Amino acid sequence: MNILIYEYILGEVITKKNAFLLNEAKIIISEKINNLSNKYSDSKTSILINKENQKLFKEGNIIYRNDNINANLEILNLFHEFDKAFILAPEENNILYNIIKFLEEKKIPHLNCSSVFIQETYDKQKTNNLIKNKLPNTELIHNDYKKINEKEPIVAKIKDGLGADMLYIFKDRNDLENNKNFLTKKHIYQKFIKGQVVGVNIFSKDGIFEILSLNEQIYERKSANEIFLKEMRIGAFNDHINDFKHIVQDILKGFTGYDGFFGMDFIISENKEIFFLEINPRLTTSYTFLRESIGFNPAELYNNVSFKFNIKENKKFSISVS
Repeated sequence: MNILIYEYILGEVITKKNAFLLNEAKIIISEKINNLSNKYSDSKTSILINKENQKLFKEGNIIYRNDNINANLEILNLFHEFDKAFILAPEENNILYNIIKFLEEKKIPHLNCSSVFIQETYDKQKTNNLIKNKLPNTELIHNDYKKINEKEPIVAKIKDGLGADMLYIFKDRNDLENNKNFLTKKHIYQKFIKGQVVGVNIFSKDGIFEILSLNEQIYERKSANEIFLKEMRIGAFNDHINDFKHIVQDILKGFTGYDGFFGMDFIISENKEIFFLEINPRLTTSYTFLRESIGFNPAELYNNVSFKFNIKENKKFSISVS
């Protein structure tokens, strides 16, 4: 199976806004290429990138972007050489949705979640509203921070942001109002729940899903209010598989098109309650370390979603991601 990969950050001209994501993009896509190349060793796995980024990327068969045409059209023009496409792009400003929607309209098979699933999950507030009736422990997200008790701590995040970009915690409403210069029109607000952040790595095909790892995400403060992801503890919560399998199953009821790799984030509170945070309808950073943890090539799941393994026996280790 010949596969064409397009990674949005590597495929575009570097800007100040996306420069810090380049290394992360390179690492994730390198792992994806290696996995697909090993699985489909008799086929071709190629990546479409911008010439500006050629020094950053040497793996796989490289196709250089033609800056004079839209990336969607370039994928369409190239696709006669391939069987499927794989896209890694941010949810921000509907970038991922628009690419996948275009591929579907042009009948180009892909290895991503469907555009319908992406549209329903890219906006954290919209997803929160869909989830709130499925889980008792769902802390509501608001456009207006004043809907949160003025004495409660508040977390502010971008509604379609990538990772921990522009993520802030305020001690209370007064602290937020004293630091409003950090906030944008795209920020949404939620009562901050103290606890351990869990990233759930999921693969699904034809409505059948498998949880591949339950990782702890360790955040630290960049400043008095801003936080960033410093460390990921792969498999740290694998022993909680039964609890999370039921929760993920409940969340996915009513959704369609969740094929391929994607993730969910939760918080285990100090009272041991599990609170839903968000769905990431794409490969997440933890994919980079998945093969080492589960002990087999994740690309095997494309042909056999019920690939037998015991998640409680998977390798656990810590990775610095800052």
